[in-house]
Amino acid sequence: MKKVTALLAGLLFSLNALADAAATGKAIEEALNQRDVEALFRAMDVDAIAGLVMKDLGLNAADRESVRKGFARALRNNLDIGVRTIEGTKGTAKFLRSGARGAKPYALVRYDLGDQGIDYVEYYLTPPGKVEDWYVHSMATLYSTSARLGLATVFKTDSMLFSLFGTRLASDADAKPFRELRTALQAQDFAGAYRVLETFPESFRRTRQWVVMRVTYGARIDDATHRAALRHLAQSFGADADLQFMLIDHYLFEEQFDRALASLGALERAIGGEDAATANLRGSILIGARRFTDAEKACRRGMALEPDHEPAYWCLVSVGIGTRSGKIAVEGLKAYEAAFGTEFDLDKLGQLESYREIARTPEFAAWKKSRR
Repeated sequence: MKKVTALLAGLLFSLNALADAAATGKAIEEALNQRDVEALFRAMDVDAIAGLVMKDLGLNAADRESVRKGFARALRNNLDIGVRTIEGTKGTAKFLRSGARGAKPYALVRYDLGDQGIDYVEYYLTPPGKVEDWYVHSMATLYSTSARLGLATVFKTDSMLFSLFGTRLASDADAKPFRELRTALQAQDFAGAYRVLETFPESFRRTRQWVVMRVTYGARIDDATHRAALRHLAQSFGADADLQFMLIDHYLFEEQFDRALASLGALERAIGGEDAATANLRGSILIGARRFTDAEKACRRGMALEPDHEPAYWCLVSVGIGTRSGKIAVEGLKAYEAAFGTEFDLDKLGQLESYREIARTPEFAAWKKSRR
């Protein structure tokens, strides 16, 4: 009887934790979509986050107190940068699901960033349902890990850098690039940050974190830099399960579509299942591979999973254009109109280069006639 009671108590705790995670996830979604930095900040357990950032760094009491006093402002600034990133892409956030990593409940939020693609963030929660850390899937990095790098550049201690990266720095000159990187990132100078990375100690340039940072900053510079950084990532850490999301772009650039699909499957397993964005991405990969029948199924799956996910409709339209099928293209366009309460100017649409062949099909002509 005691075992049953304990089991039921554990189950109730788990259900309550997931409910708290769902509530927090929805609050984060609303705060991001409202561009409300203060509301996002209220979801954070500032002391818990600061404790994780400082954990095992060997800071003395005075330095710990200094970090504690300034951490709230630093965290708010970090959140503000995230909100401005979404605003800059006219993006949105969507809470997808709650779950648990071991005993730690989390809320999974998807960031839809327009031309900058998508991202998934797991927000890990304390028992009261506040955020104590988060994991950015596109960078395969915890916030606390990246924040420790910032602390290391502030306090300039060899012992701290060693505890972070397992590399012993021989001199102040070795530590200088870490400080220069922080300065470049504060100025949002990603080209400068990328150049600074090339001056890091050789031992650090062999680490996964260095390679991932190059991809992250390279993506903010230009296509050629991004591709080169991704190629290096694939060569150095291509088998790393945590990096498959990042590698999808590499395989698409290289037209290795089967590998891109395998990496997409790894991403879905990592985030606990498919959603409209991964279905749309699968459709896009399959269109590139000219597997149009499978692509059509993937696009329709995205529309069914989340009827408000615009890219899924354009995915289906792209299948129609790729196969010169007026039936499929017109169906996708009509579905978009119905879902989002809009109406296309069919005369102007038919004049666009990508739609000219579709505009000559019987299905498009019949649709145009029905509007008169």
